[in-house]
Amino acid sequence: MVKETTKIAKPGFTAHLFAVNLLEKLVEFFKGIMTSKLLEFCIKWATMIGHFGLVVAAGLGFLFALIFSIRTNTFQGFLYGIAWVLLIFVVQYTAHKFSTAGETLIKNNPSQLSSKTFLDCFGFLVLIGGVIILIIHIVQAIQVGSFDLFLLGLGTFIFLEFIALISFNHKEATIDIVEGNSAGQEAIGIITFFIKTFMRLVPIFFGVGVAIGTIILFIDAIGLFGDNVAVAWMRGNITAMQILWAALLPFFSYILFVLFYLAVDVIRAILSIPGKLGR
Repeated sequence: MVKETTKIAKPGFTAHLFAVNLLEKLVEFFKGIMTSKLLEFCIKWATMIGHFGLVVAAGLGFLFALIFSIRTNTFQGFLYGIAWVLLIFVVQYTAHKFSTAGETLIKNNPSQLSSKTFLDCFGFLVLIGGVIILIIHIVQAIQVGSFDLFLLGLGTFIFLEFIALISFNHKEATIDIVEGNSAGQEAIGIITFFIKTFMRLVPIFFGVGVAIGTIILFIDAIGLFGDNVAVAWMRGNITAMQILWAALLPFFSYILFVLFYLAVDVIRAILSIPGKLGR
């Protein structure tokens, strides 16, 4: 018998993976910072800011309509102001009720993935991508001299970092790590992760959207003291619609989530048929 002299590398030898090991430590570092407590803190304050913003938008919108009515010497603007206040309080009630309902839906509809590999890698890629996008927009904003580009980059950065935050804390999206998933079940787990991530971030979208809309409405109201009152009024109406859409986001996202999960349950039932036939 010929004696085998070929040396086989030990499985523990990982010097060629030094970059992978370094990035693994970096991911663990970010996971230690971006915890579920941070997400809960952001959701709590964003929701509170959104509701305060709606109250401010109600009073600001009424003053906006009142000033327009005085400037144009019409009574129509005053009626719009009263209708705006009533409408704001109705959508605020809806936003409050459906913000908690959405969280309950996520908890009552768990999904599965076979490992945390996808979640960790996706979260890290999104996190790095957000930083790169922010840097690019800062450079472009300086070159062009546009503050809007900086705001766009900042908004995209914050949005992507929140997605990474949920990826690193999969329990926030009720994702269970189990073994034995089929390819179809894994696909369903990935798809549901994305829709749950959006649903989990709805309170933040609500708060930020209302806050930004209220600030813009204040700027539009200042425009009423200029020469072009009609343009300021038109801009104010567009901003008011944006505030309403942000306030109604919890309601519409709830409906979309339910419809989406109806399709998911149908697909799950189809995928389970071969197993049931086998038994």
